[in-house]
Amino acid sequence: MIDKVLKRVIYLVSGLFRRNPKKWIFASHSPFSDNSRYLFEDAYNPYNIRKIWIAKNKSEYFYISSLGYECYIKGSYKAIVHSFTAKYFIYTCYISDIGFQYSKNAIAINLWHGIPLKKIEFDIKKGPLTRKFDGSIRSKIKHPEIYRAVNYVLCPSNFVYSYSYRKAFKISKNQILNFPYPRTVYLKSLKPSDSKEYVFLYAPTWRDTEVDFLNSDYLDLDKINDFCQTNNCLFKIKLHPNTKNNINTTMYNNIIFIDGSTDTNICLSEADCLITDYSSIFFDYLILDRPILFYVFDEHVYKSKSREIYNEVENIVVGEKLYDLESLLSIMLKKLAGNDTLSVQRQNTIKLFNLSFDDTDNKRLTDTIISL
Repeated sequence: MIDKVLKRVIYLVSGLFRRNPKKWIFASHSPFSDNSRYLFEDAYNPYNIRKIWIAKNKSEYFYISSLGYECYIKGSYKAIVHSFTAKYFIYTCYISDIGFQYSKNAIAINLWHGIPLKKIEFDIKKGPLTRKFDGSIRSKIKHPEIYRAVNYVLCPSNFVYSYSYRKAFKISKNQILNFPYPRTVYLKSLKPSDSKEYVFLYAPTWRDTEVDFLNSDYLDLDKINDFCQTNNCLFKIKLHPNTKNNINTTMYNNIIFIDGSTDTNICLSEADCLITDYSSIFFDYLILDRPILFYVFDEHVYKSKSREIYNEVENIVVGEKLYDLESLLSIMLKKLAGNDTLSVQRQNTIKLFNLSFDDTDNKRLTDTIISL
C-alpha cells in the first residue's frame, strides 16, 4: 500500500518537470521485442529524436547496449531522470514497463501487441483478469497504472477501433494512430525462406487458467514426426512465453522446438503454413497471405474458463478449424499438395483489417507522433 501511495505522489511531482519533445522513452512487456522494438530501431529519424530504451534487467540492458543503442535499467537513476524529462512514453502493452509514476504531462502511446481476438483490458468480463479491470476502488488502489489514461493507441483499422479499442482502452476515435504495426512492417520486409522443406509453424496461445496445457493426446509427437518424415516437411513449435513444458524433442528429426527468445517475425516469415488456435498471431501472418490452420482441440474448455472472444471476429474464416490430431494431419497433407481453398476469405479479411500496405518503414507514424 505504501508503495502505491508513493507512486501517486511521484506521479504528481513528475508533472513539474519540463519535457523534451525530441526525447522518446521506449519499453516492451517482453524483453526488447514487439512494436516498441521495431519503432525504436527504425532508421527514419530526420528530427534527431533521442530514443532511449528502458530495460527490465541487466541481461536486456547488456544486449541492447551491445547493439549501440542508449539504454538504462528500469529504476536506475538515469532511467528515472530521462523518464521525468521525456515528452513521449512509447510502449507495447503497459506503461508500467517504463513507470507510470513518471508520466504526468507526458504523452503516453500504447502500440499494443496485435489485433485482438480475445477480449482485452477493460473489455475483460470473464476469467482471472476480471478483477483487475473491474473499475472498483480496490482495483484502482492496487493497479493505479492501468487507470493512467492513455493518450493514443496504435490501431491498424477503424474496424479494430470499433469492436475493441474504443471500449477496451476507453478512448475516442481521435486518439487512435491509424497505421500498420511496426512489427508487421518489419515482417513484410523479410525475404521468404529458401528452405527446400515445407515448414508448418505451430504457435498456440497461452491459456489464462493453465500455464502448461500441452498434452500428448493432442500433440502426439511420434505421429507428427512420422508424418513429417514421410512427407518431407518440418513441424516447428513456438510456444507463448508464459507456457511451460517439459517435452523432450531431441529424438525427433522433423520437429523443432523454437527458443522462446527467437523473434516471432522470423518464425512467421519462414513458415509455409501457420497452425494456431485462439492467438491473434494469425492476423500478423495474414500479411503474408499464406495458409492458416486452427487447431482448437480444447475450444469448449477454453471458452468456458478463459477470456471471451470478440463476437465480431470469432466467426471470421481464414483457415480450417480442426479438433483432433488425425484431422489436423489430414488437412496438413492437403496443404502440402497445394490445396488452398480459403484464399478469397483471407483476401477479404486482409481488406477488413487494413493489412495490405506499402510502408517499408514507420515514416508516417513517426511524422505523426512528432506533431502531437
